Amino acid sequence: MTEAPPDQTAAEPPEPVDQLVEGLVNQIAHDIRNFAFAMGLQAELGARRSSDPVASKSHFEAVLRQVDKLKDYLEHLLLYGRPFRPQPESLDPLALLRETAQQVAAALSPQPPPPAIEVVAQGSIPRVLWDRRGIHAALAALLDNALRSAPSPPPVQAIVEDHGERVRITVRDSGSGMDEATLAALRHPMAVRRPGGAGLGLAIARKMIRAHGGTLAIASGAEGTSVCLEIPREATAKG
Repeated sequence: MTEAPPDQTAAEPPEPVDQLVEGLVNQIAHDIRNFAFAMGLQAELGARRSSDPVASKSHFEAVLRQVDKLKDYLEHLLLYGRPFRPQPESLDPLALLRETAQQVAAALSPQPPPPAIEVVAQGSIPRVLWDRRGIHAALAALLDNALRSAPSPPPVQAIVEDHGERVRITVRDSGSGMDEATLAALRHPMAVRRPGGAGLGLAIARKMIRAHGGTLAIASGAEGTSVCLEIPREATAKG
């Protein structure tokens, strides 16, 4: 009787993409569980103290704050996860940069005065054909990162320049900078995160800029970090 050959089937090692997806799913599930736990705890405490309207109200206000944070978190996930194809319209890039800077500063510090972002135009800046929502999302993510990285008061500068067929926008902070390991980790979504953040800001910015046919480059050192965007004046569909 011939003996059957041993089973040569071996478990395949996980693919790098599989590991990345598993890590992202695990992180998202962990974050949403934390939101749910915080909201559930506050709701339970509010219900227990229903006889005290003031105390009960404070707990349910805490639930609403957590809901707002969860909405912001989910919006970042959708910006990163959904397919994106620019819908170009005629825009003034300097006006868009100033508008975004004001909104980001006000959102980070609702109580006046807001943190300062110096917006600088190098020469005359022509109008462009960009997707307003996409470029706004990219700039907002970069400016928010810069404000959170800079010392207080945060000296953050956003410079816009005309480079012929392209427009260059540079966002600079004067924080402590990042080491090589952190810079390398920034290539992966959610790998570098601040408490309460999704860790998707840079990934969203990179996605929006690439969809316009542009590039994003980061440089960091002891004097701070700068992110340089170069975007064609007329967006090309790459989403």
